[in-house]
Amino acid sequence: MKVYPLSFLLLICWLSVDFTKAQTSTYTIQEELGDSKNLDINTYALYPVSRVKNELDAVLYPNPVDDLLNVKISGAKGEKISYTLFDMSGKLISAKDEKNSSFIINMGSVLSGAYLLVITDEASKKSFKIIKK
Repeated sequence: MKVYPLSFLLLICWLSVDFTKAQTSTYTIQEELGDSKNLDINTYALYPVSRVKNELDAVLYPNPVDDLLNVKISGAKGEKISYTLFDMSGKLISAKDEKNSSFIINMGSVLSGAYLLVITDEASKKSFKIIKK
């Protein structure tokens, strides 16, 4: 069993949820001595951020990559899919139009480091961070 620090778990929760104000309600709190007070309490609930179905997304593996990066795209609009690969300074490394929603990018000749992969369909773009070993 893996043990994670509380700060790490809170960060994961913070990134994966949206804070939504639920409602304001009046509660009555009665003490043992019979004294009661009405309080207005703002309650907040955590609700997952709903993602739009059919939104452009991709599964990239393995990441970090040695040579071949597998790309499986879902939710693409239209038939045109392309990718551009940039290094972290913004220099274009490669670009290509793809005909299929699954393809392989050969990164064997790319130096070790971090890269930005931008996948584009006819309606949107999405960026992914790639690590080359």
